[in-house]
Amino acid sequence: MPVIAELPAPSLVDQDGQVFDRKAMEGRLWVTAFVFTHCRATCPRLMAQMKKLQARVSDVRSARFLSVSVDPRNDTPEVIKSYMSENGFDETNWRFVTGNEKAVQDFVIDGFKVGFGRTQWSTELTHSNSFALVDEASRIRGYYRSDEEGLLELERDLRAIAR
Repeated sequence: MPVIAELPAPSLVDQDGQVFDRKAMEGRLWVTAFVFTHCRATCPRLMAQMKKLQARVSDVRSARFLSVSVDPRNDTPEVIKSYMSENGFDETNWRFVTGNEKAVQDFVIDGFKVGFGRTQWSTELTHSNSFALVDEASRIRGYYRSDEEGLLELERDLRAIAR
């Protein structure tokens, strides 16, 4: 699998207020999605698909799940923690991160090379509806659709890299 890009060192915090940086990422495979807690459009589906994949790859010890809030103004660690709890997400190997707007933009736009923001004609947030797979060296190895076919491809590649 090709290496698409190397991620910059993030300067974020997770749902427990714990630092999420390069050290937290290295040595693990990360299935990543870009969402926000008060989204009523695509985010619930993305999170449900991640939850499904989390169960399917529970035998892959290095697999981790990363949700990155694209609405850091509203998604504080406390809001995120409550959201994860209310929706029954298993936090064992799942981090949902946020930070100041610049740090999130740097990580998502400059790092993952995906866009997000508010459109000029609406206050609604727009963001990627794809998953990204990151390897143990914090390199992006692929982008995947969030439908069933995309999940199967993501699972196949995650297992291949884990070997």
